[in-house]
Amino acid sequence: MHEYYFSIVMSALDVEHYYYGQGGNSVVITAENGLRLQLAIRHMVPFISRNGIRGRFKLCTDQNHKFVSLEKIRDF
Repeated sequence: MHEYYFSIVMSALDVEHYYYGQGGNSVVITAENGLRLQLAIRHMVPFISRNGIRGRFKLCTDQNHKFVSLEKIRDF
């Protein structure tokens, strides 16, 4: 299992743009260790508020780097 930590601040307008496919179906994030990761926006849906997506997250993947879980650690 691999763990990646990252922070994100995405406005509601940006979330809507991605969610409805105008920005693609995934976002590229930079983890705190410097790795760039591609994450499907559908995994972020539980964390969408009227203000967008804001916070620090922990992404867990399996040995093949496939999505396992996403956890919000802290709000901004």
